[in-house]
Amino acid sequence: MKTKIALCLTSLILGFSYPVNAQNPNPCPNSVSACQNSNSTETVAILEDGRSYEYEAGQGIYRVRYNYTGENWTHADVAPIRINTNKPIAILPMQYTSNGVQSGASVNGVSVGRIWNSITVEEMKRRLEALGFYVLTPTISMYGENIDGFQALEHFIAGVHKGNSSVQTVVLTADANVANAANPRPGAQMLVTGLHQRDLWWEYRIQNRLVGFYQQQGLVNIGPRVRGGKNNREGHSLAWHPMIERAAEYNPKVAIIEVAQAAEIIQRAGSIQAGRQWATPVFDGVALGMAEEACATGAKLEICKGQ
Repeated sequence: MKTKIALCLTSLILGFSYPVNAQNPNPCPNSVSACQNSNSTETVAILEDGRSYEYEAGQGIYRVRYNYTGENWTHADVAPIRINTNKPIAILPMQYTSNGVQSGASVNGVSVGRIWNSITVEEMKRRLEALGFYVLTPTISMYGENIDGFQALEHFIAGVHKGNSSVQTVVLTADANVANAANPRPGAQMLVTGLHQRDLWWEYRIQNRLVGFYQQQGLVNIGPRVRGGKNNREGHSLAWHPMIERAAEYNPKVAIIEVAQAAEIIQRAGSIQAGRQWATPVFDGVALGMAEEACATGAKLEICKGQ
């Protein structure tokens, strides 16, 4: 009972809640360094499902086929994309553009969102591959830095979620510092699905490993939060997030994790580039939380052995 009470108090302090029986769900150790990624060959294929699709975009393993009419925009009418692997799959998207269409957060008039997104993709890819994941890193530039490109990128992510049973998608970003109706408490948070049943254990496994970092930094992490539902127009800041909702229809393990406000990262690290080292505990924590989830759902990672 004391353990349950303590967990509830921790959840309340951080601003989110989880099942009270989540006492010790950690089957993984606390280090990525000892993990090794086995060498194997994976193939990626768009499955033939007997349907025709109007759009095809991307090259190589990042090809996608889908239909889109502009209606029911939180749904992804997409051909399943099957990855022939026994590894858990991670998707680390690059969602920010170089042309200002979606450049991310700015500090003192300088855009840093794309730089930070690039840093987080590099750091997370290295860790997850060391842990034994098959990692995909689709970028908006692969499909075009425009509205059609975003449609393709979002449908690709949804297609992988649709075609495989063990997929986790995370985007680690830097938040703006100005509160608004869509983002009333800027800073560390985890944006999750609002239209589909959430996976609270997945959210917990990731967030549980971040508590110490935010306490040490004196930053508030509000944890998982549903964004949207207050506007029906696709792309509106008050609407559902299409990347999250399209993929979550097939598997709810998809989130945008705001590491902190961009200004907070620069203030504490000295520059957005130096944030690479400053946020090491976040990268480690998210990667290990994802590995813990993979272990709990049957993955045969090195880190799972003996648990």
